[in-house]
Amino acid sequence: MAAPAIPATKPKAAPNAGQRIAVWWTKSAKNLDLFDENAIDKVKTDPWYMLGGAALLFWYITIATGTVLMFFYVPDATGPVYQSWLSVRAMMEGEQGWLVYMVRQLHKYGADALIVMLTLRIYRMYFRGEFKNYNQLSFIVTVVALILSMFSGLTGYLLIWNQRALWATKVFATFPTFLDSFHEIPTIAVFFPWLATLLKETLGVLQIGHISANFMLAGQSIGPATLTRFYSAHFMLSILAIIAVEAYFARKGKGENGGAGRLRRINLPWFAVAVFTFMLIFVSIAVPVETGSPANPNVTPNPILSDWYFLGLYQMMKLWKPAVATLQTLLLPLVAFAVVFLDASPERSPWKRPFWTMVGIYGVIGWLGFSILICLNIADIKRDPPFVYLVSMVILGAGAVWHWVYKAGERRKNKALEAQKAAKLAAVAAPAAGD
Repeated sequence: MAAPAIPATKPKAAPNAGQRIAVWWTKSAKNLDLFDENAIDKVKTDPWYMLGGAALLFWYITIATGTVLMFFYVPDATGPVYQSWLSVRAMMEGEQGWLVYMVRQLHKYGADALIVMLTLRIYRMYFRGEFKNYNQLSFIVTVVALILSMFSGLTGYLLIWNQRALWATKVFATFPTFLDSFHEIPTIAVFFPWLATLLKETLGVLQIGHISANFMLAGQSIGPATLTRFYSAHFMLSILAIIAVEAYFARKGKGENGGAGRLRRINLPWFAVAVFTFMLIFVSIAVPVETGSPANPNVTPNPILSDWYFLGLYQMMKLWKPAVATLQTLLLPLVAFAVVFLDASPERSPWKRPFWTMVGIYGVIGWLGFSILICLNIADIKRDPPFVYLVSMVILGAGAVWHWVYKAGERRKNKALEAQKAAKLAAVAAPAAGD
């Protein structure tokens, strides 16, 4: 009797795009690290891993002090006497007591410290390649956290209702309106006519940009209703964010069988908490926050300056046509998200990822350079953009050349190692052949 035929096994089909995304999401969510809470051992030996815990510490301080300030701040921008500006001035001049003055100082500098810590953490994660091996989600969430912190700073900035805040918000509020004219950008119109047509028939026809600006301002221009909307957004953004973060810690912090795990919210040694808190208190005492003059919509300051973390974007508005500057602003976070997927090599050292290291350096130089230029009031839309493009090409070109030289050297090393292995094998085989 003949043996039964064994059916041929089908080769396993390669996972499709949806399955790959599901696998990536599952593994990345498992590795999610919001505030370096998983670096329990690293934080003991490497100060750079204190950035996440410090960010959370400053955020808690900012929320606590902001809650106290709600009892003293008056969100009223009805002229001719702006109660919002007067209430902040009363805090800063000690009319509410020294404690309220310090709470206001801690709130301002705590928010600034949060943005500084998040920014440094992003660069640490980038240059050290911490986003590799299914850790891209942690990097993306940190970038989103920075954007939300900056937006929270923007909404809080206007609450003072002084001259600088009013005009800085006026400039920022014009950004969304230029979405409707993306199809007129020369590069898109000439090289991607199909995209220009699509943008015109969607954003241009529907006027999405103007609708977004009107929603943000609660009208056609900045007024008392804008202050109310910004005050609500400033408060609700913090509330929603703290609920999401606490839910994350409550879910991920569970140990085996539902017990308490080792996860720490503020993953810092006690002396680091003391040092960071002391530094914040020292700055709050030593550097009083300026209240400025009351808002005056009839007098345009020159230059119009925002808070420090938006200075680079304001310089872009002065160097490029508004639609181009708006598009570049929207592309910045998208480029950051794309880079962590494009840099697919397993190497984490910045010296072994030359091109991507130079991309990160280029980002630092660009932000610092633009911030300095706007403070010096140096901007010429005809002269400066070509110079910026030249500097960009030099930096990124140097990164490409460095990358090519490094890879060529690695190939030579690998060939030399293979030749050495072949020579050793030949040396071992020669006596055996002689026997």
